[in-house]
This record gives sequence, structure tokens and C-alpha cells, in this order.
Amino acid sequence: MLNLFVRVMKKILVLIPFLFFLLAAQDSTSVAITSPAPNDVLRGQVNIIGSTDAPDFVSAQLDFSYASDSTGTWFPLQALSQPVFDSPLFTWDTTTITDGDYILRLRVFMTDGSSQEVTVPFKLQNDVAPATPTVVVPTSTPDEVTVLIPTPFLLAASPTPTDVPRSTPTPLPANPASLDSNTILLSLGRGALVILGVFALAVIIVRIRRF
Repeated sequence: MLNLFVRVMKKILVLIPFLFFLLAAQDSTSVAITSPAPNDVLRGQVNIIGSTDAPDFVSAQLDFSYASDSTGTWFPLQALSQPVFDSPLFTWDTTTITDGDYILRLRVFMTDGSSQEVTVPFKLQNDVAPATPTVVVPTSTPDEVTVLIPTPFLLAASPTPTDVPRSTPTPLPANPASLDSNTILLSLGRGALVILGVFALAVIIVRIRRF
């Protein structure tokens, strides 16, 4: 009995991933609007992308309404006769309506008379241009440069050199102590005679003493 219970549990565990796969596949084929996303801000030409690949598909209808409209009035945009999966449903020129808050609706009708629908709220802003981010370019302030200007000074004008008059040399008076050549020769002659006289006198004295 216990072994049978274990085998049953093992089979169930094996089937669980398959069941999850089936559920995921069923969700993937459900009605959906993948673009725009809820609360998107739209402007200009908008591509509406979605899926209508529901079981027993007959037709689909894409509509829009004012978010503030409480009467349930819907304005048709596009009728679809073939199921699609994550594909463009309609290209909408949003400039044909005023700015404001709207709701987008996708309805899929099945063969049994039932329907599936999905709604996406969005905002329209065609009259307001998107804000362009301001790029601030930092400007560097150059460091202050101190320029030193030398103080000018005046040079005294140098006097023009003039020739200094040269004094005329005055002739010196005659030197009384100067000797000419004749005087010198005469003096030498006299000296020689004096020496000879002294020598002769000495010879005479020596001879007298011998006697």
C-alpha cells in the first residue's frame, strides 16, 4: 500500500511541471495589450501591440474612451477578424483628439457568444513638448594671473665728454749740479795726479827711514 502511494506521488510530481506549462501556454494566448503600458504618456503616431489569440476566436474590437466618462461610451479604432499574438493591432494618430486621460480597450469575441477584454489607461500629451534635459557644461574659471610690471626708471643723461686741454710743459731750469764729460775727465786727471803724488811721497818717506 505504501509503495503504491509513493508511485502515485512520483507520477504527480512528474505531471506538475507539465501542468504549469499548460497554464503558462494558456496565459500566453489570452487577450492582452502589450504596448502601450498602463499610464504611459503618448503623443503623435502610436503603434498599439497586443494579442487576440484566444480559444474559439471569432473577432476582436479595439476601442478607446475618456477616463472621466461615466456613461460607458466607447469609440472604435479597429476591428480584427484574425487572431494575432503579440503583433501590431493598429497605428493611431493621436493628434486627432485632444490631450487628456483615456482608456484603451481590446475585446475578443468567442463562438459561444462570450467575450474577453483588457483595458489600459494612458495619458495623451500632444500640445506639450517633451522636456529636453538641459546639459550644463561646466566652465572652468582660469586662475588669476598676476602680471608684474617693472617700475620704469630714468637714466641720467651722461655729459658729452670734452677734450681736456693739455698743458704745455715748462722747460726746467739748468741743474747746477750736472757735470759734463769734460769736467769729469778733468776731475779724474786731478785725482790721478793726487794719487801719484801721495805714492811718490810715501816712497820718499820710506827711503829716508832706511838711511
